[in-house]
Amino acid sequence: MIRSILFFFAVIFSELFQLTVYGNESVQLDVQFPYSLNGEKHKIIPAGSTQILFLNIESINLPKEETADIKVTLPSGIHALKMEGWSTTKDNVITAKWRLPANYGQVFSAISLFCDKDLKEGNYMIPVEIRYGDKEFLQKIDFSIGESEVPTAEASEEKKNSTWYIQRIIVPVDEDGKVDQREAKDILYVRDVTLENIRNRLIGSKPADWPSLLNTPAAYILLEMRNPNKDTRTLHFVAELVDRPGGEVKKGLISVRTEDGGIGWSDENTDAMEASIGLLPQVSQPVIMPLYINPFTINEGNYNLRITLTDGNTSKVTEVPLTIVKRKSTEIFAIGFAGACVAFVMASFKKLKKCTIRIGARGDITVALFAALAFGGVVVPVTLLGDFFHVILGPFSGLITGVLNGIVQYLLLMALLILFRRPGVLSLFFLMRWLLSAILFGRVTLVGILICSVSIVVLEFVLWVWGFFKKEVITEQYAVLIAVMIGIADASITFINMQQMMFFYRLYYADWFIALYMLVNGILYSSIGAWMGYRMGEKLKQVMGT
Repeated sequence: MIRSILFFFAVIFSELFQLTVYGNESVQLDVQFPYSLNGEKHKIIPAGSTQILFLNIESINLPKEETADIKVTLPSGIHALKMEGWSTTKDNVITAKWRLPANYGQVFSAISLFCDKDLKEGNYMIPVEIRYGDKEFLQKIDFSIGESEVPTAEASEEKKNSTWYIQRIIVPVDEDGKVDQREAKDILYVRDVTLENIRNRLIGSKPADWPSLLNTPAAYILLEMRNPNKDTRTLHFVAELVDRPGGEVKKGLISVRTEDGGIGWSDENTDAMEASIGLLPQVSQPVIMPLYINPFTINEGNYNLRITLTDGNTSKVTEVPLTIVKRKSTEIFAIGFAGACVAFVMASFKKLKKCTIRIGARGDITVALFAALAFGGVVVPVTLLGDFFHVILGPFSGLITGVLNGIVQYLLLMALLILFRRPGVLSLFFLMRWLLSAILFGRVTLVGILICSVSIVVLEFVLWVWGFFKKEVITEQYAVLIAVMIGIADASITFINMQQMMFFYRLYYADWFIALYMLVNGILYSSIGAWMGYRMGEKLKQVMGT
């Protein structure tokens, strides 16, 4: 008897529970038109514009999955743009089928509606119907059509016929859209990771701060958008680097993704940066977009930044010039090395004084004579004729003046070292030549001091390593080896000096240009000059005696 009573109450409570759950089933319909991406309300929309109809269905406590039929009846003069999942009938009605999941679910869609330019001003209504099972919901949206916007007088015919377009592109700017007046126009400085890239390839690893390196914008792009019809759209943004002569897309830009903790970049298009832009119902709209760059693949040079905006129906392409310049870590290394060379030379002044005593008065006079010859035969012609050759040959003028800086200079230096083969003689030669330039031409610059110090330290070190000062007899075979080593050393000096010039004077040298100067001015000219200096030094040695 007791069991029967308990079972009876259990059945009653179960039925009451089911009535509670399924009796509260509901479907909430939210329709907004025109829908604003920034949440603002605009009930009056201009004729000729494109606006968004936003539909959102929230189902609660559905006992099973349902298929809902959506029907939107548009007024005459308003048309829906093509969109996946929606079909248009002849009577200007768009329909779709949505699946409402059991228990709880939310389904939404944004439909772009185009209003004819000749649509009359007045009040309009869009009814939205939802049917599933034996249930039906209806919601009506009221809005008003106003007069169409008049394009500005300065706009071109193409822009006057466009619903939206790009008025201007400025790059690079900061995150607030402001241009740094200290930087040159249309030049983007990026981090140089050449040394880090070489190290990573050798050990087969990635940089420790990989996400930070790739997910940090190198700069920002300012798009000044014009939206005469006050359209509300979502635009697809694509930025590409293209070669100026041929228009070929180059590597270097990436699209950062937020999946997996933001590590890596988009694999869909590794040669471009992609994003989405929300076009607001405003006549003018500034848009600031971050520009992400892969420093491992981008190369220095002159490019065009191609910006493509697509709304699903039309595409607008605009190109602006952009020069990529790397803030080289090698420049910092060169400056640090040159500073250390200056400190080393200053610390060696006592040893240089001892050197002048050891070589005697005849040696001191000979060093001063050779330094004066180097000044008159190298510094003076290069100073007087350098600009003339630069006007004719441009950046390649150094290959002509390099004959003096390379062949003549190292001919005199090597001949002097054959006569007085002691550590410090080379340093005295360069210091005397620099003092003459400083006194007669007033060329006392920080770069000049750094260049002189680098030449002294590198060449003294190379001669010391190869035992030049301890060798009893200098044979021709050994002289050839020393000449080649001096050429390689001068190539290193050329590289360091060009890096300093790029750092202090904000110049830009392509890698192939630096390599050309290192090969011709450094190895070729200097090796020839050193070998000729050995031959001349041996003859002078016979005249002067041992």
